[in-house]
Amino acid sequence: MNVSSVSSFLKKPVFLIVTSALLIRLILMPLLTYDYDIYHWGLIISNIDSGNNLYNLDGYYYTPVWGYLLGFVSTIQQFLVNIGPTGIRFTELLGIENLEYPYHTATITSIAFNICMKIPLVLCDFAVGYLIYWLIKDRTGSSKKATYGLAFWLFCPIVIYMSGIQAMFDTFAALFLLLTVIMFYKDRCFIGGVLFAMAVLLKFFPAFCIFVLLAYVVAKHRGHGLAKRKFLESVLGMMTMSAILMLPLILNGQLGIAFSFVFGRTGDAGFLTMMFLVVNAAIALLCAVFFGYKMFRSSANNADESMFLYVLFTVAAATLISITPQYVIVIMPLLILLMVGSDKSYLKCWVIISVSAFFGAFILNNYSLFAALAGYTTFVSPDWLISGMQFLESGTPINLASDLAFVSAVVQYAGILLLIIFGLSEIINEKVPKLGRIVVRIKKWRVDNEA
Repeated sequence: MNVSSVSSFLKKPVFLIVTSALLIRLILMPLLTYDYDIYHWGLIISNIDSGNNLYNLDGYYYTPVWGYLLGFVSTIQQFLVNIGPTGIRFTELLGIENLEYPYHTATITSIAFNICMKIPLVLCDFAVGYLIYWLIKDRTGSSKKATYGLAFWLFCPIVIYMSGIQAMFDTFAALFLLLTVIMFYKDRCFIGGVLFAMAVLLKFFPAFCIFVLLAYVVAKHRGHGLAKRKFLESVLGMMTMSAILMLPLILNGQLGIAFSFVFGRTGDAGFLTMMFLVVNAAIALLCAVFFGYKMFRSSANNADESMFLYVLFTVAAATLISITPQYVIVIMPLLILLMVGSDKSYLKCWVIISVSAFFGAFILNNYSLFAALAGYTTFVSPDWLISGMQFLESGTPINLASDLAFVSAVVQYAGILLLIIFGLSEIINEKVPKLGRIVVRIKKWRVDNEA
């Protein structure tokens, strides 16, 4: 490759997007880290390294897939790099444990450990970005649209935040669901079932998509007599991987503990919170069944397009159950596919959801993001950090961080609901024309003006 070819390659949009997105993450990774989540990742890795399984010691509250990934990360760290102590408890930061918001800790993981934990998440970001690029190009034949899709993912504020700052693993949930959809789309039904089981046992939201996925297999293959076989392949893949992942827990009598994270959080919930959960769980289930039925009624010619749409709308409805910033990441790849590939009116949903989720996470964690710098460097003082957190989280006269996070959660909820309503716009227009016209007007606002 000559100099001019190298220069031309370096100027290509894809290269510029990838390098810019990577640079942003590389800058953020050592500087900002939310203390509480990554403290638990260090605790879990320590438990694994001590010879215990995921649930023998306190600290791991998820189904096992993320734990297995943490074990893999720990093995890689031991072989490739010595990062020293995972964390230290700083007495000068004990004040952050006495605030109204309880999810802070003065046991601060090291900057080296934070970077090591974020590297797999960042790599996963780029793996998802590649799949989005490939899928859009495969569906539309347009490299330009594929490049836009890549940019919308890699520069999505909440995606950058969760992998580069908070170190939450929802980018893996997005990866497994996207791979599931791609495998079914490419008629690899057994592998699709395997990946679906991994997606569900990492985060439960994709579980609601089972109706759409199985209905897709039937709709796509009913015309040439392979529907039953492909259906069984899909179910077998799901059951096989579920058995592989859960069998150690069954043998150890820990199956109930593995699901405690899902059901245990409702134990201390108040009446209104419980009603919110029940109502939104009902909405999610109704959407799952409805879109599964719509998928089943689709023709073989329209099955692929319908599957992408209905999986998106179904998993979006599922995230209404718990309005937490990181959960929306699982929506983003298919939302980007829709808005870049065929309907740019959905850009409104992308903006509302991604920005509100980012703001909610950022304001709720606020000054605690500087805890590692305060503990391990002189760039930030512990007194400055604690006084800032007390100002935002003291609750006198108001808990500013909590209140602003609540507002962002309401906006996030509205954005997800808007996404689902857009998906139902034709049905709404048919059944309730006056309301349908309003929905269509909102959906097409700015799009027609730009055109």
